[in-house]
Amino acid sequence: MRGYTQSGRFRADFETNAIKDGIDTELRNPVGTTAEWWFFDLADTNIDPIYDVGDGVSVSGGGRKWYGPYNLPIVRAVIAQGSAKTSQAGFYKADELHLTINIDDLNNIDPNLESQIYNIGQQDKSRVVWKGQVYRPYLTQQRGIVAENYTLLAIDCIQVMPEELVNDPQFLQYAN
Repeated sequence: MRGYTQSGRFRADFETNAIKDGIDTELRNPVGTTAEWWFFDLADTNIDPIYDVGDGVSVSGGGRKWYGPYNLPIVRAVIAQGSAKTSQAGFYKADELHLTINIDDLNNIDPNLESQIYNIGQQDKSRVVWKGQVYRPYLTQQRGIVAENYTLLAIDCIQVMPEELVNDPQFLQYAN
């Protein structure tokens, strides 16, 4: 009869690390990509109280601000181009981006970054730049759970359109 706490080579920590290493060597390194993650800087941001846009026109002046970028290795990126969404304003076509990230890559950037990125309520104002386009994350999900640890993070993003970037001086270069 085995005891409650099993030990040996194939314990949960070993399996989790083996999965993460396999993701890196088999997926991210040969076919992966990178993206830039910009965190919304609430402390240095000046926002118009009515329109929720920056009230300044230069990076050194007021307006919305982000800090970064953090270069994130991406295991898998899937884009759905130009999905037509119906809203009160009519049809709105924006690209949707699905990113899969290895948890270790987040921890290598900043050990606190992992806990920040899961709180999507705070991160919906962050920005992700991938292949010259700016995206806003709106959903995160943990994937690949082994014991109480997970190995992957899936992030769904929606494109920030050029007319929306006009009020954000740090991203004006992507507005064209």
